[in-house]
Amino acid sequence: MLKGIIAALWDRKTRPEEVNPQTVFFLNGGLFEIQDRINEFKAAGKSVFVDIDFISGLSGDEDSVIFLKKCGIDGIITAKIRISKQAISLGMKSLLRFFALDSRAVDKGIQQILSNGVKNVEILPGLVSTKVAPKIRAMVPDVNIVAAGLIDTSEELDLLKKYVDGVSTSSTALWRYKW
Repeated sequence: MLKGIIAALWDRKTRPEEVNPQTVFFLNGGLFEIQDRINEFKAAGKSVFVDIDFISGLSGDEDSVIFLKKCGIDGIITAKIRISKQAISLGMKSLLRFFALDSRAVDKGIQQILSNGVKNVEILPGLVSTKVAPKIRAMVPDVNIVAAGLIDTSEELDLLKKYVDGVSTSSTALWRYKW
């Protein structure tokens, strides 16, 4: 599902023709513009995921999930398991953010993945995926793992692709990397 390089969009003015990757993550925006942005990227054939926790005007509740589904997104990104489960119950894809701050956070995160049947995980910061992804895969072999955050070079991508399915990056220079 979430494979290769994924364009993480912080700049609301980025146009679809500027984005090489097939999948985009909207990491900010507002309620009054989100529909137009989704339509624009979908019309260009892009798969669109929206970070529901970062869109101003959305409260991160079930109505927000329903609203984004009606907007035509392909999936949501969230750090909240409750929101992830709501999206899945509505037939949407969900990417659960996993913050690998320390060993305890990793253990708790893996337990959350296991107990909730999570299928798609985004590990932050991305470079710790080399340590964390094997632990997750040992417990949940079929999980889709995306690395994100603090990934700056193609050498880092060369290393990460041994451990993860995809990398979300805002670095436009990395958008042309061949996965």
